[in-house]
Amino acid sequence: AVVSTQSTGGKYLNFAENAGNLPELNEVELTKLRILTILRMSSNKRVLKYSDMLVETGLSSSRDLEQVIIQSIQHNVLDCKIDEANEQVFVNQISGYNVTAEQQDYLLDSLAKWSESCRTITESMQADVNNATCKLKTNVKETVEFQKAVEAAKASVKKEKPHREASSAKSRKRLA
Repeated sequence: AVVSTQSTGGKYLNFAENAGNLPELNEVELTKLRILTILRMSSNKRVLKYSDMLVETGLSSSRDLEQVIIQSIQHNVLDCKIDEANEQVFVNQISGYNVTAEQQDYLLDSLAKWSESCRTITESMQADVNNATCKLKTNVKETVEFQKAVEAAKASVKKEKPHREASSAKSRKRLA
């Protein structure tokens, strides 16, 4: 039976969830799907726990899981170290996936959308920077003008101070 990785996403759990809508797989095909599942997990993490891999591959024993991992190594699609004592796998490298023409179109379309989104965000950020720069220049100009006004007011108060002191001394003499 042939099941495309597109219908399962290359993940055993997707196959198991949709098994009623997909053809049955023989043991070799199931093993290949489990290998793909481990490869997908390896693309996101470099240390894989047996417990996670057992769930994702639908296997029930560590021994069966180790057999699938060993087959992955033998097929040169996975380079890793198995730590049986701590029940984890340290991934060094995985082989690339074969990408179909449909997947290439989807990837190119997704990347084009992402690129456009990045361009739009960059333009928006540049507009925000320009706006902030303009406001900063206005604030600096207003601050300088305010400081000049304060200095002028201080100078004016200093000029009037001797005159006021003389006036208040005259007022005090009259009251006395």
